[in-house]
Amino acid sequence: MFNIKSTPAKICLGISAFLLFIYSISFMFFSTEYVTGGDTGFALIDNGLAGMLGEDPAYGMGGIETGFNGVLFFGIFMSTMLILFEGAKGKWTIMLPVIVGMTAMTVCIWMNWNPNSEASEMPKYVSILVTLIYIGAYVSLREEGVNEGLSDFKPGLKVDDKIAMGALFLLVLSGLYYSLRMIFTPEEVISEGFPAGAAFTAEELSEAAGMGKPLPTTVAVTGSMILIYALWSLLVLTDGAKGKWTIMHPSAMAFVAATVTTYVGLVAGMARTTSDANQMDILTIPLVMLLVLISYFRLKDEGMEDGMTFMGEPEEDKGKFTNALLGLALIVGLLTVIKEILLA
Repeated sequence: MFNIKSTPAKICLGISAFLLFIYSISFMFFSTEYVTGGDTGFALIDNGLAGMLGEDPAYGMGGIETGFNGVLFFGIFMSTMLILFEGAKGKWTIMLPVIVGMTAMTVCIWMNWNPNSEASEMPKYVSILVTLIYIGAYVSLREEGVNEGLSDFKPGLKVDDKIAMGALFLLVLSGLYYSLRMIFTPEEVISEGFPAGAAFTAEELSEAAGMGKPLPTTVAVTGSMILIYALWSLLVLTDGAKGKWTIMHPSAMAFVAATVTTYVGLVAGMARTTSDANQMDILTIPLVMLLVLISYFRLKDEGMEDGMTFMGEPEEDKGKFTNALLGLALIVGLLTVIKEILLA
């Protein structure tokens, strides 16, 4: 089933995929329950603050933003599974950006952790674990060709299609803008989203409902994950489209899921819409999805799907990826509707 030969690499990637899956599902569908310690319902994972409403600075903070982080983790999970199922050859394009993002995430979590909170410190240690074992997988895969093509990488503008080029430029610039600000100045990002003196209602910032404004740690994690997607887009732009389905598929899946969950959240009243910054964020998510999809489909003629495989076997697309995206949107949308509307 797996197209990885190295046993250590299989173990490392398997553990990475498992942790990413657990956190992505927990955050995507149980983010409110996570930040309230399970007080608002079943929590797959929680922050350990049950019953501490008004007593802890992390209780009920950033449930919405935590949910978005779950979607970003989901895309990284999909990229990890892609390596396991399709093999390691040339997958440095996936792994090096992920290592950069995970390393940034680990540093950000430790630097921004609130020492005044009694929240579970598990994320601090899980971030170190998943980063180290992912790096271990990368090192273990060197003999299986993970670095194939890396020595020939000479950055340049290697996309011919002007529309796709423009879309990729926007993805890279917006991705770096959001990610670097979130990583280095998370407090400033929070203050823009929740400006002093703004007329927020009690419901809009209800800690009991997990609607409190996010903590710097949550925002910095978002920035670290967005950095991975920005670097993936940068690779397509500077290394050419040939064979880059491996990084565009996870990106498309992540932002299709992000768009669906965000707009279901709007209907359910679980979305930030009270400040200009919040509204811009909501508009940016579907725009990013469209830019990713435009880039992917416009660049088919430049070799985007060259070498595409399914379970290690050569695969001609024939619309299967489009169907997979539609299926993903349907499943995620249905689960989100059930969780946020029908069971609310």
